[in-house]
Amino acid sequence: MKEGKLARMSNVIAADRCVEYLLARPKLEMVGLGLIYGHPGLGKTTYAQRMAYSKGWIYMRLESYMTPKTFAVSLKQLIIRHLGMGNHPVMGSAATIYEECIGLLREHPEIVIVIDEIDYAFRSYQHEILGAIRDIVDETLCVVILIGMQNAKERLYQINRYYFDRCGVFCEFTTPSKKDIAILMATMMDVSFGEDIVDYIAKRNQGTLRDTIKLMHSVESVARVKKLERVTVQDLEG
Repeated sequence: MKEGKLARMSNVIAADRCVEYLLARPKLEMVGLGLIYGHPGLGKTTYAQRMAYSKGWIYMRLESYMTPKTFAVSLKQLIIRHLGMGNHPVMGSAATIYEECIGLLREHPEIVIVIDEIDYAFRSYQHEILGAIRDIVDETLCVVILIGMQNAKERLYQINRYYFDRCGVFCEFTTPSKKDIAILMATMMDVSFGEDIVDYIAKRNQGTLRDTIKLMHSVESVARVKKLERVTVQDLEG
């Protein structure tokens, strides 16, 4: 299987358009905040990580244990590493570190930051993290893309209507279609296959890319054991 590929499925195309919209926005009139959300296993994190790697964006993942201070420290470490400034210890209060982050981002408005697992910041004791992200998009020209679960859009609205209104784009990752599955298989699989294999996987993937990948791996394993260049459903059942 070809690893590290990003298949041009419908969710990926929609997310790309949202990011492009933010990058092309009137920067002095509109903040660069967007939200990508959806059910687990649909490829949100894969999209975020691979786009960050290929485009040179900053990728940050929130953790359940993060406090406003540890968030500030992690963010500054990622920014200075991104800018090639080394890996120096980050000292000071959370407020001081946030100010330093904003200062660096003002100097580098081209930076795009992707923050995964934003749902952790929806907890009442972590709303300060949301406030820090709001300050970044309010006080700099950088783009920040939040990645969250299926109810992230609704939760953001419930927490703060004004924060919700700052989001320039919302992109929901939806269940992959049969066409999406065929595109993913053609992009990643080393073995040749026909429509019957696409149907086989589409009926068994539980509507997620995570299970689709597992099924693709199983198909390739059968092909490898049987030394097949092209695999059919009969090969899987025989």
